[in-house]
Amino acid sequence: MSWYRCLAIAVLAVLAPLNPALAQQQGSDGQQPRIALVVGNAAYRAAPLSNAAADARAVADTLRQGEFDLVSIENADRPAFEQALATFRGKLTRGAQVVVFYAGHAVQSRGRNFLVPVDAAPRGPVELARETIDLDQLIDALIVSRPASALLVLDAGRDNPWQAGLGAGKGLAPIEPIEAIAVMAPVPPGKTAAETPGRTNPAIDEWLKAIRTPGIDMTTALNRTREAVSRATRRSQQLWVSSPPPAGLVVTPTGRPVATALNTSRGIISAPPPPGPQSDQLGPYELSFWETIKDSKNPDEYRAYLEAYPRGRFAGLARTREQTLRSAMQPGAAQAPAPTPAATTGSSARTLRDCDDCPELTLIPAGSFEMGSNEMFEFEKPVHSVAIARPFYLGTDEVTFAQWDACVAEGGCSHRPGDRNLGRGKRPVTDIHWNDANAYAVWLSYKTGRKYRLPTEAEWEYAARGGTATAYPWGNSVDKEMANCIGCNAQPRRQAGEVGQFPPNRFGLRDMAGNAAEWVADCWSENYRSAPRDGSAYAPAGCRERVLRGGSFNNDPRYLRSAARFKYESDVRFYTNGFRVAREL
Repeated sequence: MSWYRCLAIAVLAVLAPLNPALAQQQGSDGQQPRIALVVGNAAYRAAPLSNAAADARAVADTLRQGEFDLVSIENADRPAFEQALATFRGKLTRGAQVVVFYAGHAVQSRGRNFLVPVDAAPRGPVELARETIDLDQLIDALIVSRPASALLVLDAGRDNPWQAGLGAGKGLAPIEPIEAIAVMAPVPPGKTAAETPGRTNPAIDEWLKAIRTPGIDMTTALNRTREAVSRATRRSQQLWVSSPPPAGLVVTPTGRPVATALNTSRGIISAPPPPGPQSDQLGPYELSFWETIKDSKNPDEYRAYLEAYPRGRFAGLARTREQTLRSAMQPGAAQAPAPTPAATTGSSARTLRDCDDCPELTLIPAGSFEMGSNEMFEFEKPVHSVAIARPFYLGTDEVTFAQWDACVAEGGCSHRPGDRNLGRGKRPVTDIHWNDANAYAVWLSYKTGRKYRLPTEAEWEYAARGGTATAYPWGNSVDKEMANCIGCNAQPRRQAGEVGQFPPNRFGLRDMAGNAAEWVADCWSENYRSAPRDGSAYAPAGCRERVLRGGSFNNDPRYLRSAARFKYESDVRFYTNGFRVAREL
């Protein structure tokens, strides 16, 4: 540690008792304070970045939902950067849980790292001192505040036009281990990673997945991120962590119970439990049990499920059904009519809606097609023939916030995702994991008396193609204003829009490309060699990763191709991920 840094820390330590914030041990509610700083710098004149600002927004959203006291800034020049740092330092309290995230350029000189504001051009020592932010200023403030646990994420190991003029190596300079403060970087010191426009950094993407898991400790999140990055990049990129953070730093705490209602009966639906034997991760035995009893009219069967899985994924719905059925069995109780579709014209109707709050459905005919692509990614290969033997219904649009909120109001869904201040209504519901989507389908099945589920991956691609064999439902070129994605529109949208704003495909389905990524029933596979040929789902035991289709507003056109596929852990929510439902005839 340099003499300058030792002196700076000593001065701050002397002044710390004069700062009431640093003397504070707990928040007003008796909990450890939760404080965060997020900086996303992308709009550099000489070296603009494609993903830094978007990644920072995603991180800020996650920390905000975790109820961190957040300081967030985007495309900061030096005065704005310094003001954000001053505001952040003013919030730091002793014993806090702290997360700092920086995405942008950085340079190193004489063993120290410097963060680069968007108006800086540090080509020499003079500009370095005058225009950049010394990383030690930030680290020293953390050291003096004595956090209970802190993580500093530096997504800054990139090539830039200034490092050559400063000498030294490339990437970040080494950062020594610091007590109670962990530093994470997508690549080790001295190395850089190229940025690919339209694709997120796998390290930041996987870290976001991990910290959005309820109850997961940061050390576990970092270990999970390291393994996922190594696997996703085939060991070409290795996550670097200075040292494990102390236990207790959890970004997404387990939720509190929320009151919900089904008709006139009120009940309590527990929020998702922490990871464990009976966690959000829906096991094959629990799912099999539920599939066996989900249409039952016997309350004792729901009681048996609750005794076996008291914190299971369908526990809230099982309690509500048990209560409803036992109430109906009381002497003198009026028998509720069986649920019936609200607007059907027979099983051959081209489109229908089973209830006022239900999604509109479009009839998909039986047929066969060539699934996959041999042109781009190994996991889309090989192209193979699939036969869809029976017609089925598929949601004309992605499930909307309004439709999801109806499920929450009636007790079928326990998670109410935020809308990022963009509005709810007809926008596709996002921040939904695979288990959430299945719970919604179960609720619709009970409400309507019809069998709803997620489409299989084969059904989804068959419906998306609509009888075509081209890259996109509309052809082989990336035509403008056909979908919501990065590069698809004259005016970039960078958020999910209301459903149905773009032309439908040949089957009459909308937004099968872009807007929200869509969960399907299948487990992830690295290729199609073992994929079913009959349109059923690929579902081996012990599945953890599920398939998403269609791409999202945050993807470039490559990921909107009809054959494009990607994966996410089934118990992790993300702000681009939604779904649409299938219904059997």
